[in-house]
Amino acid sequence: MGKVFIDTSIFIRFLTQDNPEKFKDCQKFFELTEEGKIRPYTSSIVVLEIQFVLTRLYGFNKIRVLSCILELLRLRNLTLIEKTDTRKALALFKKLNIKYADCLIATQIPTGTKLVTYDEEFKKIPTLSPATPGDLV
Repeated sequence: MGKVFIDTSIFIRFLTQDNPEKFKDCQKFFELTEEGKIRPYTSSIVVLEIQFVLTRLYGFNKIRVLSCILELLRLRNLTLIEKTDTRKALALFKKLNIKYADCLIATQIPTGTKLVTYDEEFKKIPTLSPATPGDLV
């Protein structure tokens, strides 16, 4: 399957189990990752969004959020990307009607890496071809 960049929505569906079908697909996807069949990437922006969503929308307390994030960061062979291209992100933000955080994330995805997400907004970025875990498992 190769290299994949895991977006916030995948981690949220997995951690909250708020959609049984998506949770099962995420679970299978993470199993393939743990088996070494997928080379996962994510970013500091994704971690920020996970913290925000779990705290603000799902009411997780700080200790639980930290525990979840630290567990996710233990994912086999996970590369955490810290670098963004602010100018490129601002250009995307100006051109497209999507969240700025998603524009920043788009600049962090390595060339030749598949974006795994449930966020439909990424389809507006012509250089990306997003897929869901269900598409990949």
